[in-house]
Amino acid sequence: MTFEEIETAILSLGKEDQKRLIMDVVPQIWRTACADASCLSKMRELVDEETVKGYLEQHMNGI
Repeated sequence: MTFEEIETAILSLGKEDQKRLIMDVVPQIWRTACADASCLSKMRELVDEETVKGYLEQHMNGI
């Protein structure tokens, strides 16, 4: 499979399967796939404090 085919397949998954991919697959490939500063920077950007704060506010801190 090409990267584009994989990307299309992932984007066509339902939300639960996308979440499962993030929760189950990403941790398995993290150490080898994300070993440089640009990758780490992007991941920090995705989970920065303001992003988390906005999510918690939007979802009323899980209430």
